[in-house]
Amino acid sequence: MERIIALMTDFGYSDGYIGVMKGIILSINPNAIIVDLAHNLPKFNIRYAAFVLYTAYKYFPKNTIFVCVIDPGVGTSREAIIIKTRNYFFIGPNNGLFSLILKEENVEEVRKIENRKYMMPNVSVTFHGRDIFAPAAAYLSLGIPIEKFGTSLTPDSLVMLPFNEPEINLTKHEYSCEILAIDSFGNVITNIPGDIFSHNEREHSVFLVKIHNERHVARRVKTYGEGRKDELLVLIGSHGFVELAINKGSAKDRIKVKEGDKIVLQALE
Repeated sequence: MERIIALMTDFGYSDGYIGVMKGIILSINPNAIIVDLAHNLPKFNIRYAAFVLYTAYKYFPKNTIFVCVIDPGVGTSREAIIIKTRNYFFIGPNNGLFSLILKEENVEEVRKIENRKYMMPNVSVTFHGRDIFAPAAAYLSLGIPIEKFGTSLTPDSLVMLPFNEPEINLTKHEYSCEILAIDSFGNVITNIPGDIFSHNEREHSVFLVKIHNERHVARRVKTYGEGRKDELLVLIGSHGFVELAINKGSAKDRIKVKEGDKIVLQALE
């Protein structure tokens, strides 16, 4: 049976972990279509992985199975789970990795993965990606009903990371926000929705960026290429959120921030 299985991990490319997971999936279902959503994500960074999954999953066909392994608690009491939503399946640890997609997707069923029939014969306490999550995805792709994998969980038992909403004062054109993520280019992605921002702020307007005890000035543009050398920019990224960037540079290095930091953007003109 052909079925798309999308893999997202913080495994590197030189260790063999990714390849082994693919090998197990194909051994169980040779017709599985495996897609690499993302690998080599920042190690143990559940929050960033949740953001990557959130910005990517909706571009996949319905009934795609997502296997997500950013799992610093592997082998502990944290649960291995399958989430069935109206459109997709998500497999991974119950550690907050699915926090953002759960804000959009209607959960229909959640199951623990505990039936040894759908695991590898010998389960390592340090590699559940290989021994639990990959086999579960493969068997699910063959049409094994979700209820066969284990006991039911209620949606409110799922771990949710705290992702805050921005505080927006449209009269003052002021946005008190949080850094959702920082991508590999050093672009600083905030939690300001792009549609609200674009509706209320003019192109090429200038913003004061307040972070910690420092102040920076940034100009609103549509594209990275509009930026002058070393100029701090404000734009709406492809993910739909407002971000700070530098053309061919790193906004992260310029303003010295990390994920979860609070910043304020205020229009100056």
